[in-house]
Amino acid sequence: MRRGGRTLAFLALLAPWAAQAQHAVKVRADNDAFNFWQAPWNRPDEEYTSGVRLEVDVDGRLPWPARRARNGDCDGGRTVCVEHSYSLGQDIYTAARQRGATSEPFGARPDAGLLRVSAAERAVRGNRITAMSVTLGITGRPALAAPMQRFFHGIAPGWNKPIDWSLQLPTEPVFGVNYDQRRPRTFGAAVLEPHAGASLGTLLTEVRGGVGASYAARRWFFLVGDATARGVARSEVLSGTFCRPSERVSQRPLVTDIQFGARGTWRRLSLAWIAHQTSAEYTGRTQGHSWSTLEAEWRR
Repeated sequence: MRRGGRTLAFLALLAPWAAQAQHAVKVRADNDAFNFWQAPWNRPDEEYTSGVRLEVDVDGRLPWPARRARNGDCDGGRTVCVEHSYSLGQDIYTAARQRGATSEPFGARPDAGLLRVSAAERAVRGNRITAMSVTLGITGRPALAAPMQRFFHGIAPGWNKPIDWSLQLPTEPVFGVNYDQRRPRTFGAAVLEPHAGASLGTLLTEVRGGVGASYAARRWFFLVGDATARGVARSEVLSGTFCRPSERVSQRPLVTDIQFGARGTWRRLSLAWIAHQTSAEYTGRTQGHSWSTLEAEWRR
């Protein structure tokens, strides 16, 4: 597809919310370069090494499928409220390498890039929050992982390892459907959120459950955390492409994710830094991986 065609396709994806009331805009970056407790030259730069997200939240239900609208505007204090969102994101995964090596070692995960768009709907009914989303994406060269990583590694080449992207996961379209439910409970300045969910698709097939927590240390400052266990049947970036031969690794069926960080708010702006620890995801790896998130949100 020519560049002009790609631009028109992207604008077509944005068209449904262009004329609606935007509720919030979120920008998120995931990277092990944000592991600020480590010296810059010791940050791992491997496994899930980078991710970016741009998300726009809109009042009301998704415009498709056609159905009668119910209550909306989740800032209106209603018992039932609904909002939806659209997001564009990219994820980059690389195998662990010794310094100076460009190719992935035997038994390591394949290098992979993923470019995706998602549409999600979130409903609040009393103390129950449900969310459903649909994701479409593509792997391989069209995911633009190689030029993105080379650009940012070029900013500080002495602290980053060059990577040979000629053997990355091949090009394949992917899809996924996700459902999650949360049940917040308030205990003074603390909130606990038991949650459970599932994903189905070539991108990811799993069930998950855990508990999130937040503590309001000040009216504008919150400590946040989460612990989640995931039973994984398939992950495109580990299991390999679904419709064609590719490099792949043997997944571990149970993976845990631990998060801890802080969030601050000032008027309509919210900023957060969150550290993540993910356990080993495949049998060729024996230790977990740490990475961190920087996130900014502007609410109208």
